Amino acid sequence: MDSNHRLTEVGTNSHDQNIKAIAQCLKDYLSVHGRNAQHYQVLQFLADATLERLSEGKQPRFNYLAIRDAVTGDTGGDASAWFGRHWKTLMGDFRQKCEEGVQKFAADQGLMVYPWIEKRESSGGAGNQALISLVALPIPGTSSPVAKALPKHDIDYIPAEKLKLSWWIRWVFDKDQVAKGWRKWMLVWPNLLWFAIVGIVTAFLLWAMGQSAAPLTTRDAIFLIYIGLLAWYARYLIDRLFRLVDDRIILASDSMVGFKEFGVCLELFKPEGSNADTPKRARMIKYAGTCPVCSAQVLLDKGEPDFPRRIVGRCQESPREHVFSFDRATQTGYRLR
Repeated sequence: MDSNHRLTEVGTNSHDQNIKAIAQCLKDYLSVHGRNAQHYQVLQFLADATLERLSEGKQPRFNYLAIRDAVTGDTGGDASAWFGRHWKTLMGDFRQKCEEGVQKFAADQGLMVYPWIEKRESSGGAGNQALISLVALPIPGTSSPVAKALPKHDIDYIPAEKLKLSWWIRWVFDKDQVAKGWRKWMLVWPNLLWFAIVGIVTAFLLWAMGQSAAPLTTRDAIFLIYIGLLAWYARYLIDRLFRLVDDRIILASDSMVGFKEFGVCLELFKPEGSNADTPKRARMIKYAGTCPVCSAQVLLDKGEPDFPRRIVGRCQESPREHVFSFDRATQTGYRLR
């Protein structure tokens, strides 16, 4: 009897340690990749409250009322309907966008499992509600005997969740921020067409001015300045296009993303498992990491002037001193400064 009791106690302690580890992992993930939306606040509550309950020796399971009260402070209305909306988001769009990033974040912390949430339905009866808790799910591939060895690095990057794109670029990319087929070519042909039109117009105006015997007027000078600016911008667009083809990734222009979005990239990629003949696709993506020095968020930025033609990770608290490289293939980096 004592032996069985000890085995049960060991199993319980092991389970609690596992839940404690994933709760802390979720808390760390949200500190860098979290947002203000209520489904993020639900996850934040579950992470904090789970750690608190475990420290008190209590079961970390929560009903809809407790979660809603912690997130909104509202004690009236139908808590089940309120949570149902966020449960649908967490199991749908959020899971599709963020689960792989959570798995990578947990693996980078040395865990074999990653944090997720589960719902335990009640056995029925008036007033009984389902209970929500964190659950440890195995990270796919962690049991494989051959692990991919990564170069020594100081920081890991993971893709952020769904981005806010500017209104005019949304129709080019699908709901996953991916452009393929004719959508991808819409990123190419307008730039080439713009370059050709500016070149033809410039050549025509210069020819027309050369045919006139009248001296150069202020109006002519303004036209030349205007054409020069258009030509410079056309050259800028073509340079960006060539750089995207050469480097496979560039920082997205400010006009392509929402006002409060930073560190968003335009990337050429091939889907996982595709063959060599599969054409590349374009996507808008945002990589973020945790600064190993001060634990602040690290976002991608231009490397200039110290690291020309490089995309680097800059700490949001010390962007000039905490600077890291970025390898898009391994999604890792080492400290540059």
